[in-house]
Amino acid sequence: MIVRSSVLLRRLALFFAMLMSGGWLLFPRLPLFALIAAAYLLLCGRRLSIDRRLAAVFVLLAVILLASLLRNAGADFGAVAIRLANFTAGLLLLDLYLRAGAEAFRRDLFGITHLMAWQALVTVILAKIASQLFLSIDVNGTAYQSFLVVANYHTTIENSGPFIRPDGFFYEPGVFQIYLNLFLYLALFVFRSARHALLGLAAVISTQSTTGLVIALMLVGVYAFRYINRGSLQVRLARSFWVGLLVIPLVVVVGLNVVDKVAGESRGSFWSRQYDLLTGVNVILEKPMVGIGFDYDAYYAASARLGYTDTQLTDRITTDRGNTNGIVFLLYSIGIPLALPFLIGMFRQGLFTHRGLIGILLFLSFLSESIIFTPFFLAVICGGMLLKPRSNQVKSSQIVTQHV
Repeated sequence: MIVRSSVLLRRLALFFAMLMSGGWLLFPRLPLFALIAAAYLLLCGRRLSIDRRLAAVFVLLAVILLASLLRNAGADFGAVAIRLANFTAGLLLLDLYLRAGAEAFRRDLFGITHLMAWQALVTVILAKIASQLFLSIDVNGTAYQSFLVVANYHTTIENSGPFIRPDGFFYEPGVFQIYLNLFLYLALFVFRSARHALLGLAAVISTQSTTGLVIALMLVGVYAFRYINRGSLQVRLARSFWVGLLVIPLVVVVGLNVVDKVAGESRGSFWSRQYDLLTGVNVILEKPMVGIGFDYDAYYAASARLGYTDTQLTDRITTDRGNTNGIVFLLYSIGIPLALPFLIGMFRQGLFTHRGLIGILLFLSFLSESIIFTPFFLAVICGGMLLKPRSNQVKSSQIVTQHV
């Protein structure tokens, strides 16, 4: 019973961290942070004892905090406090899994995202056959359709097809796809379950996210290449046939989605991403070493001066527009030197076995979602900044890392 209770607490902490990382804004962040901290204290016997391998992360955090407070333009203490809370929650989560082990993290995440995959498909089906079950909930000016706060979606100009795009517990499908693709990765490469992999792939497709579909194609393609290149020639030919039946339709779906987003009815999404990228680059180039900080007002002021002018977007859309590009946000907020450890950590993390694949998955996802400084992703990325463990440490507490 004690073991089961500890697993439940750990999974709750992980789930709460996911809700803080792109979750629906209906879920208040401060109570979620308090719940993560409470779960951590209960699991650690109410003793605050942080793993020594996190020392380098704490030094980096101190430097970022100091730079934010000393920046010439001044510091927005509210914005700094929010980031500090996110960092704290992420480090608490990482410390939990340094204790429990990377395998426990993968099992816990697989269990949670498995339910999310079903959540995505059920939302699409219910919205199609029983739309009257959904109630409209206004969250910061956006009308979400929700059934029991579990099946959620919202419509935009991009939703012109016959099926809705599920949000899950997150503020948009583009965030939801990250967790669904992590489920697909775990099903393919860790737990090697064809049934779960097909479920994950269907869930990613249901989000109709271009980035999500490209990532899913990458995951399936890498796995298919490894799968085909084993066995005799006859076996390889047979496997190539069956893989082609899956991969070719997936390539077509991805291709049609990309064309629609770039040149079709949904091209407004492409214009928005283009504007955010090029405007953000201009802001980075103005202060490449120290950045402009986490204050959104500072970015609004900079983008008003340095905004990409050859855009198809109207002034109504670009005025006081935040940046959706997480990589750009990372670089312009703290500067290139302090951003490099995060970029490196993204590809050196050890909570997932295949570091290269996960690094690409995260990098591509962050290009369209500005959630890099949120607890779940900070836990993963900071896992790539750990100091090397001492030789006399218990082996089971170490993060297992392998190259792709």
